[in-house]
Amino acid sequence: MIRPLSLAVVAAMLLPVAVAAQAVDGLAPLASRPLSWTIIAPAAVAVPAGVPVETSQRFLEGRFLIGFNTGRAATPDSDLGSQFKFSPFIRNTPHRTGWGPAFGLSWYTGDIRVPIDGQSTKIGEVKVRPVMAGVSYAIRRGRTMTSFSLVGGYAFNRARITSELPDGTTTTIRMNSAWVTRPNVGVTWALTRRLAVVGSVGYVYTRPTITVEVAQVGQPLRVESGRYRSDYVNMTVGAAFSIF
Repeated sequence: MIRPLSLAVVAAMLLPVAVAAQAVDGLAPLASRPLSWTIIAPAAVAVPAGVPVETSQRFLEGRFLIGFNTGRAATPDSDLGSQFKFSPFIRNTPHRTGWGPAFGLSWYTGDIRVPIDGQSTKIGEVKVRPVMAGVSYAIRRGRTMTSFSLVGGYAFNRARITSELPDGTTTTIRMNSAWVTRPNVGVTWALTRRLAVVGSVGYVYTRPTITVEVAQVGQPLRVESGRYRSDYVNMTVGAAFSIF
């Protein structure tokens, strides 16, 4: 029974013949190309620093956040009291990480007290209305966006008498505007793609001049003027809905 020769045996038999033929005829060997496989693998693409990277999961759907927050502005000066506030707000929905512009208001209303008849008496209120702009840096971890910002600008201030004073006592208050700066940390936590919890902690630094005149019957006019420590720690927390 004749068994078919394997390819390896045939190749071994023909190889010496081919070599001898080339040697006899002086023929040059044919150019050969080795067999190869080309595998196309996904390559990593470098992204320049500062360019936002789009993710498949959106942080929040809308372009704007509208909601309410509550907070307190705590002042270090004992003659300027602080109040809790509850106010609406609207701002852009944070989508981009990295560097970007920042804006701030951080308006504040507080009580002002002066000594009358030996007692610290509330005579009115002051309103600090800063308008600020600057830079911020934002980072995102899952559903949480955290931004660090530094803004500065000008505070448009005013003061007025709001309390009843003892008989025979009159007062006037003047408060000038002043430069202001504020470092701030803000956090936006997306509960859903439309609902978020927001919060911030910032320090508003400003030094306006406040002048108080107190006139009492039978006493000389008393004038107190100076730079009050109107800077304050501004803390807020609230909820917002993402729209459009």
